[in-house]
Amino acid sequence: MALPANRQARFFVALAIMVALLNSTAASPLYTSYRMMWSLGAFTVAFIFAIYAFGTLFALLVLGRLSDRLPDRRLLIILSLGVVIAGALIFGSAGNLATLLIGRLLAGIGTGGLTGIANAALIELDPKADARANAVLATAVFTGGCALGPVISSAALQFDAWPLQLPFILIAGLAAVAILGLATASWQPAPRVARAREAVAANDVPAGRYAAFTVAAGALIISWAVGATFAGLGVTFVHELLKVDSQAASGVIVAAFQLVAGISQLASQRLDSNRAMVLGTTLIALAILACALSIWIGSPLLFVLGTVGSGIGYGAAFVGAAGVVNRIAPPDRRATWVSTFYITGYLANALPVLALGFLGDQLGLFGAFLCLTVFTVVGTLLVNGAAKLILPARSRRR
Repeated sequence: MALPANRQARFFVALAIMVALLNSTAASPLYTSYRMMWSLGAFTVAFIFAIYAFGTLFALLVLGRLSDRLPDRRLLIILSLGVVIAGALIFGSAGNLATLLIGRLLAGIGTGGLTGIANAALIELDPKADARANAVLATAVFTGGCALGPVISSAALQFDAWPLQLPFILIAGLAAVAILGLATASWQPAPRVARAREAVAANDVPAGRYAAFTVAAGALIISWAVGATFAGLGVTFVHELLKVDSQAASGVIVAAFQLVAGISQLASQRLDSNRAMVLGTTLIALAILACALSIWIGSPLLFVLGTVGSGIGYGAAFVGAAGVVNRIAPPDRRATWVSTFYITGYLANALPVLALGFLGDQLGLFGAFLCLTVFTVVGTLLVNGAAKLILPARSRRR
């Protein structure tokens, strides 16, 4: 039986998002393999991860506004999926570092070009235009893609099923299915209504808004820096510091972080934004301290518990910080403020990991992790202290 109008299109848009996120995280369990195979330093491994974030940032800056000018968002979604396919196949067939970097860069460009556009398409294709329901759907799809990527690669490692190639062949195949589905699906988006700009002049924006934005951006930097560390160097830390020989098991730890972080984002939707942000950053700091202690005493179980705690804190801090920005942004410049917020996040996704990679080569991996711990704890104290002074005692729910 044919699917109702737009339901098929929404399914393939959701699949497109999931495929892009699969491609973004499937590489995480494999970095240690490349590190050992090519004798790569920690900074080089970090750079392989970080170049993905730079590609995503580039696509967000270049393609974000173009999407609103096209009559059919499918054009950019399909184009982005094509870039995802190219990135996956190049990464999966990489025979040297340069090819690996090109594959990751294309993966980032494909993801950045697709995610924002696809989220907008989900809302436009929904007859009810239920923004909250679509936000939950998008979060669920993001979570599924982020968590399944490391699981697929870990399974390929465990069973020695061409682990450096098979996950990316699968991703390319799923992306091709999404392209075919989008090209043939009925596409009847709701008309785009131009929003009236509310007359809020730049010089009418209270100075407190900028201070509040700085606090929210600080919480985002802490959460995304920790999340990027687990995604980019987590397997390396577990494999080399905790002496867990199974790369597959190490990869599952990364998947656990992604899964818990996504569930936490969904659960934190009901919390007051300020409270979610403060609780989230506090939990991240405590969890990172637990991870540092686990490395010191050689306890993989404590590291797993710290990873889960970090994931819960990540989800709460991210949702809370985003809620604060949405609340305080001037109505006529909300898009600019939100874009700046996410640009900050993607920089935090790349730069701290590069710093950790450099420190890992200079101080050793444990020394680098201690630096991350100090950064997280001090940053949390500063952000939460500023939040109490700057943000109102009670905030409206987003």
